[in-house]
Amino acid sequence: MKASFSLVVCALAAVILCGCSKSFQDIRVTSCDVESLSPRGLTSIDATVNIGVDNPTVQVTLSQMKAVVKMDGVPCLNVTADDLTLAPRTEDVYTVLMHGTLAEGFNPFQLLTLLGQPELDPMTIDVSFHGTLRSGLGKDFEYTDIPLKELLSKI
Repeated sequence: MKASFSLVVCALAAVILCGCSKSFQDIRVTSCDVESLSPRGLTSIDATVNIGVDNPTVQVTLSQMKAVVKMDGVPCLNVTADDLTLAPRTEDVYTVLMHGTLAEGFNPFQLLTLLGQPELDPMTIDVSFHGTLRSGLGKDFEYTDIPLKELLSKI
């Protein structure tokens, strides 16, 4: 479960940071490292992730970050992340706190099958967040059914 959560965290970070708008296509993720994973009971986990970002544009704040990881179309993990402000015209490493909870009705033993054979083809991710410019203008973004394998190959 730790390995699959790490993959999900990296994928979520890439989508959130690269998905602003056409004027922000130059923002890119330069690195992603899971610093720590802390289980909370049997169904939740907290993660601290260090994300390297090259932001050649203006200040951007990402808030209301949420993701749903699906296995064969069935939600298996709900992830939220704390707000993140990208400093303008810098390349920096940001620490993001993420919280994951198994979806209600999902059998956690299905995730154990990924440890034996890490087949990511049946996994997709839905991501939503709100991006706000320094001026206060903002927009909601939503991306659905992104193949996790394809997303991770771009990191």
